[in-house]
Amino acid sequence: MSQTDSVGNALGEAVKGNMMAYLFIDGKFDRIVTSDPDGSYKISYDGRLGNASLVAIGSSNKDSAQVFTPAVGTDMNSMSVSVKRDSVTGEYLLPSSLYYGTYDISSQAAGSGAVYGNIVMKNKPARLHVVIRQLKQYFGDRDYRVELSGFRSKMTYSGKITGDSIVYSPSSSFEGSDQLVTNPINTFPTQDGEYLTVSVYGDTPESAGKSRALDKTFIWDTNRDIDGKLVTLNSGDDKVIIVDCSSRKLVLTVMPWAVYTQHVVIP
Repeated sequence: MSQTDSVGNALGEAVKGNMMAYLFIDGKFDRIVTSDPDGSYKISYDGRLGNASLVAIGSSNKDSAQVFTPAVGTDMNSMSVSVKRDSVTGEYLLPSSLYYGTYDISSQAAGSGAVYGNIVMKNKPARLHVVIRQLKQYFGDRDYRVELSGFRSKMTYSGKITGDSIVYSPSSSFEGSDQLVTNPINTFPTQDGEYLTVSVYGDTPESAGKSRALDKTFIWDTNRDIDGKLVTLNSGDDKVIIVDCSSRKLVLTVMPWAVYTQHVVIP
């Protein structure tokens, strides 16, 4: 078996170097499968034991995610990759490239001789910026904190998003024309039935610049786009959410980051 990304391109060397492949029989972990020098995998197993799945996970930075260490017989749905927390800042970390793919082999196919296949690897994290316009004009000149909620901490080896609810607090700074821009976050996509919320906190005007970040008070939040729809993120998204405080309603305008940067000069 060989590996390519979702559009058929070969994976980068950094991802290949951090790739692990796990063999499951009827959903239970059996063993780790090592690759040949050409990056392909050869699997031999008794098809009478049931259906098999080969799960491959590769990261551009193996130190930016926690990978579950399996034991024989562990259920696929209880094994997971999870975000890490920075020991200094407390921020949640996830690599920008975390590829996941699975190849299923039926017990009938396993007993019919050699089977050749390709594992299609999908980059699971989404990348997100937030831009808030005219924040000072409408809510005062103070220190602000942006929080992004609606995310989960884990992805199981069966590809499901799960785990604890987590909140991102990305660093941010004001650019020209009263525009607050956050640093990007890398996150798992939103879980089915859950949605993204943008919340803003700030110092009171009298104590601006003096209080700690955790002392900031709630100002507003919003979770719907201009059409009134709740906002989600999918695997591989690279998007920016824009909120214009001059609008009658604080709604989320969502667009690809590449489209946004075509019209805005990034310092």
